[in-house]
Amino acid sequence: MRNLFRIAAATSFLGLFLSCASGQEIAIVVNKSNPVDTVTAVQLKKILLGEQTTWAGGKQVMVLLRNAGSPERQIPLQAICGMTEIDFNQYFTHASFNGGTASEPKSLSSAAMLRQLVTTLPGAIGFLAVGDVSDAVKLIKLEGVAPGGADYKLKK
Repeated sequence: MRNLFRIAAATSFLGLFLSCASGQEIAIVVNKSNPVDTVTAVQLKKILLGEQTTWAGGKQVMVLLRNAGSPERQIPLQAICGMTEIDFNQYFTHASFNGGTASEPKSLSSAAMLRQLVTTLPGAIGFLAVGDVSDAVKLIKLEGVAPGGADYKLKK
């Protein structure tokens, strides 16, 4: 019985290790009507932090993120903003106390919900695991590189 438990524990640990080691890429998605095809890391950071509030065409930016703890949230915060979840929350708390106008991104509990909102809101931008992207949304590049590219920055 003890050996069976050890094998099960080792198998679970190995599966977790392999899923993390294989890497996970996060895609940047926008509404299909958005003319943007690529963003720079600097632009994306400004968007995430509420410093860029409109798209080039004048549409209001609406940032949609998955709930805290999800890779679709953690990876962009770390790779683009250099922040943890705590840093990110403190940034918006500090901005609100100092009269800042930055609005905190909307948090969503599922990829399907995020994808649906991006589909219906012309100014929306969100982050999805590559496997959750569908033709209902438009995938945009980061620094001219799409997920799967050797220099793509939004991966674990």
